[in-house]
Amino acid sequence: MSGLAGGGNSGGGMSATLNSLLEKTSNWDKDERYMATNDLCNELQKDIKIDATMERRICTAVLKQLDDNSNDVQTIAVKCLGALLRKVQEAQVGEICDKLCDLILDGKAELRDIYSIGLKTLISDVPDAFGPSVAQRLTVRLLGGVDQDQTVDIKLECLDNLTDLVKRFGREVESKHERIMTVVLKQLPHERVVVRKRAATCLGSVAVVVSESLLNRLAVHLLQKISESPPPDVVRTLIQTIGTISRTVGYRLGRHLDSIVPLFFQFCGDPEDESLHTEAADELRENCFQGFESFVMRCPREVTPHLSGIISVSLQYIKYDPNYSYGDDEDGDEDVDMDEEYEEEFSDDEGGASDDDDTSWKVRRSAIKVLKAVIECRSELPDEVYNRCPDELIARFKEREENVRTDVVGCFSKLLEAAYSAGGSAARVRAGGGGGRSGGGRGRGGGGDAGVHQYYHPHTRETPKGMEERQKVALTALKSKLGAIVKASDKQLKGKSHKTIVAIFQMLRTLCVSLKLEALLFLRLSMEQHPPFVFHATVQESIKHVTACVKEDWYKIIAEALRVVGSIIKIVRPLSVETDAMVDDFAFQPLVQPLYDAIYPRLSAHDIDQEIKECAITSMGLLLAHLSSDLTKQLPEVLGLLMDRLGNEMTRMATLKALAAVSVSPLKVDLKPILPSATQELAQFLRQQSRPLKQTTLETLLALIGRWRLASSVLKMSCLILEVSPNSAEAVRVEVLPRALDLSTSPLLQGLALASLLNLFKILVGINHKGMGFDDLLGALQNGVATGGDRLQKQAIGNIARCMAVLCAQTSDAARNETVARLVEDMQVKDGKDGKGDNRKHLALLVIGELGRQSDLSRVKNLQGIILGRFEGGNEETKTAAAYSLGHVAVGNMAMYLPGILDAFEKSVKHQYLLLSSLKEVIVCHASTPGLEFGPYVDQVLPHLFQHCTSDEEGVRNMVAECLGVLTSMHPQRLVPELLELPGDKPNPLTLWTLATSLKYCMAGNAPVEELSPHMESFLKMLHNDDLDVKKAALLMVNAAVHHQPFLVSELLPGQIIPALYSTVELKLERIVDLGPFKHKVDDGEPLRKAALSCIDTILDNLPNRLDVGTLMPYLAKGTGDSKPDVQMLCHQIVSKISEYSPGGVLGSLNSLIEPLEKTCNKQVKAEQVGTEVERANDLIRSALRCVVAISKIDEIEVSHKFTEFMERLHRKDRLVNMMASIKSERTLEG
Repeated sequence: MSGLAGGGNSGGGMSATLNSLLEKTSNWDKDERYMATNDLCNELQKDIKIDATMERRICTAVLKQLDDNSNDVQTIAVKCLGALLRKVQEAQVGEICDKLCDLILDGKAELRDIYSIGLKTLISDVPDAFGPSVAQRLTVRLLGGVDQDQTVDIKLECLDNLTDLVKRFGREVESKHERIMTVVLKQLPHERVVVRKRAATCLGSVAVVVSESLLNRLAVHLLQKISESPPPDVVRTLIQTIGTISRTVGYRLGRHLDSIVPLFFQFCGDPEDESLHTEAADELRENCFQGFESFVMRCPREVTPHLSGIISVSLQYIKYDPNYSYGDDEDGDEDVDMDEEYEEEFSDDEGGASDDDDTSWKVRRSAIKVLKAVIECRSELPDEVYNRCPDELIARFKEREENVRTDVVGCFSKLLEAAYSAGGSAARVRAGGGGGRSGGGRGRGGGGDAGVHQYYHPHTRETPKGMEERQKVALTALKSKLGAIVKASDKQLKGKSHKTIVAIFQMLRTLCVSLKLEALLFLRLSMEQHPPFVFHATVQESIKHVTACVKEDWYKIIAEALRVVGSIIKIVRPLSVETDAMVDDFAFQPLVQPLYDAIYPRLSAHDIDQEIKECAITSMGLLLAHLSSDLTKQLPEVLGLLMDRLGNEMTRMATLKALAAVSVSPLKVDLKPILPSATQELAQFLRQQSRPLKQTTLETLLALIGRWRLASSVLKMSCLILEVSPNSAEAVRVEVLPRALDLSTSPLLQGLALASLLNLFKILVGINHKGMGFDDLLGALQNGVATGGDRLQKQAIGNIARCMAVLCAQTSDAARNETVARLVEDMQVKDGKDGKGDNRKHLALLVIGELGRQSDLSRVKNLQGIILGRFEGGNEETKTAAAYSLGHVAVGNMAMYLPGILDAFEKSVKHQYLLLSSLKEVIVCHASTPGLEFGPYVDQVLPHLFQHCTSDEEGVRNMVAECLGVLTSMHPQRLVPELLELPGDKPNPLTLWTLATSLKYCMAGNAPVEELSPHMESFLKMLHNDDLDVKKAALLMVNAAVHHQPFLVSELLPGQIIPALYSTVELKLERIVDLGPFKHKVDDGEPLRKAALSCIDTILDNLPNRLDVGTLMPYLAKGTGDSKPDVQMLCHQIVSKISEYSPGGVLGSLNSLIEPLEKTCNKQVKAEQVGTEVERANDLIRSALRCVVAISKIDEIEVSHKFTEFMERLHRKDRLVNMMASIKSERTLEG
């Protein structure tokens, strides 16, 4: 018995109901048939199950209704068909497909549109699970209908349904793509326009799903057909087809732009040619401009050479209006009245064309959209955008068509916004951004060319200087048009078009908002660049206006106003750099509450823009750091809010920085209420994977706990007290000295704190107070080393040695000589079995070195021999200290000690490395100490260095290279010619390695760009050397040059460096090493591939415009599938960067990236892997996922069905989903 169950009714009851309804669908009364079909549709939408027999009966009945002579019944039958498809089995769906195709192909002509609607319903509503079978079934039948030539209506309906089918299930019929393309292409020359248009639309859908090779064939075919000069109507169709395809596939058509764009220019024609003032020509032009718009938005790199031409032709056609003369009347009101009369006479209800036969407005509108796309996507081209467009756009405010006119005004508004963003981006990059947002790109600091390519705009990769120049051009161009803007706007505001008036007001608001933003930006930068007292007279007035801006609606105004508030806080109570204390020379107290009232509402709000949240946190941190002494009542509540923000992953980075600022404040803000919970939260952050989060957390922890700057301030203050009031020495002895001695043993002591400690000891020994005389202080410092034992770190011994050297330098000659004698004895203490004398010898050597650098110790008998004796025996730290001491002692008397070092260097093969280390100390001391001149000794040293360029020990060669590198920075005229001659006629690979390494060290220092530049091409030949070590050293040299001295190699990158990098990236040199029990495969090319990729990464950071991303991407795609994880991860990193800087390049190579990325993401940790091996395997997977996440953020990525399917596959695995969620969180934290 046929039946069903569900919906709360018994199977028999529901079966009876359906049987009754099926009988009524054949009733003679059309109303009965309609109601029965409607009720049947309602029943099918319930949660019921139908058996096979009932399925067939219902399908037959519903399909029969499609032939009904009542339109209402046909309509409800189509609706019922959609519900039925979700209930029946796959076999029934197949039967429905066949039946509907039969009806379309052979059924009643007058009902063909109903049958087609039914098939469209099936294609849109059929479950995904049935997609493959439905697609296979329908494709063959529909292609048959398209290919037949008897009935045009059949062809049209089949084309329409085929388009829908390909859109939804095109991937399921990959084997038929070529057949589909061939059949549909045959329709483009059809005599009927409607067939040609539907064929073009269908090809647009087909292009999305076909492979790269088929898409390439399609584009080539269309271009070839156009070149054959077919009839004009066919040419229009072919152009329209290319335009349609460009809109659907976007970046994938980029490789053909050099052929397509000139053709489009040609078919746009001359706007003055009256023979082309036809509807057909206008339609063709509209398609060309739609293509231009697509190219500008989706193929940014490929379209660049054609941008100027596209802008020119667009500017020509925004005023293309052959059926109307605007005249040259200067009377604005009369112009508006005439335009409005024209509109009222000819406009239709929809505000479209003003005349049924005039389609020129569509051309003007599409040209405007092209200009808008250029402004939005390529505003970094000031000459093209800001110098050429404003006048033409302002002139078109008089446009007679309302829809076109509002587009013109909207386009001009975009121009204003782009001009502001040019300046805003530059200022945010230069000033370090605001509220935690990334102000710059990933650039890194330079050496000799400080600041060059140091930061980049995240999208255009411009430097702040470049962005500022662009802003200057933009604003200068627009300011000169201000009068014309106001005049043209005034004309339109007197008109009657509500839509135009609204658009004008929006444009003027953009203009005003931009000016307000500029004013805030100017105010902030002025405050940051001038002394605080300059603004004291006007600060109260400034606060009134700036706090009003904080209350505005637009997020950019609010965020910038909050940044200005932060600058004001630092003005009303600045921090003194000299004293590390607040400067209270201004009555700031009345201003504290208004500043707090401005920040607090934005800090406490939850539903606001991310940028505002971050700026509010930063400003509140500054308020507490500078003015918390007047906010004692509000402090607990504010700290509680900051803790809430610390717990939110979107705001924690900004909060960490705010807490760090508060922690180091000299106001000693009481953080005890939040300190326990804050430190626990920070400890959790250290367990996360995000490197920026860990780094910021560590900096905040140091600020909360360490406060070494406080130690520096206390030491400075103690020095000032002793200088002003020597009577206070006893208090310093009791309170300060013990802590100063403890501080001297800290391995963290460095920089300002160390300098302050040395200054304190210098003053103390000069005062010679009881208990703080030379002997007392020296003994206390030596005791710190003795009691520290093995726990005392090398850095701490070095700090104590510097303190002792300061004491010796300030004491009497007799005391100093006596101390030197004792230190020399300490250097000669015999090594004990327990190593107890090591620290003593280590300290003595370092102190003698420090003293020897400052004064001549040649009076000490056999000092050089004693130090050289420390090279024998002892531990490595003592030997290193001896080398350091020998080099520094030589600085005090070069004539006496340098020859001894060089002589020992030649005689003692065993200690060459240590002696070279001493020589390096000599050279570095001369390089870093003003007044010392090494020139007289260059000729004495060079032969020894050159002689050991071929040493078999890499450590010796590396030390030689470092010496040569520093010498080249100091005396380039002398060294550069020597380096050029160093390889000789038959260069030794070891010599070349030393040469490349010395240049690497030179690049990292103060490289002589002028002297090296003419010879870089010669040095770069080492990139092509057959020796792998030489090649690697040359790659490291190039990396250092790009990183520190980018202009030195900038011009050589395209022709010489980058090709060598590409060939190295592909270098694989695998060999089998026999290890006895097993064999191991070694790839000698791996270090070279890594070095080349690192160099590419640095180029991308510092000289991105020198890289052709399109050429680079195939190498990266191959590298993502490399057998070595380190190579893969470098490729992932580079692709991630390119996804942001040049997304079109990634999109163009996307298909070749998906397979290797998916393979890496799906790697399984092997059972035998443990510990660090597991972590390394997971690191590789995370690296690939970071790359995937970066690619997923690209605009237009949804065009790639392959990538969409790839993401769907990844999301089926919980482990990968969790990893991606963590990565996305990290990206958010990074700004």
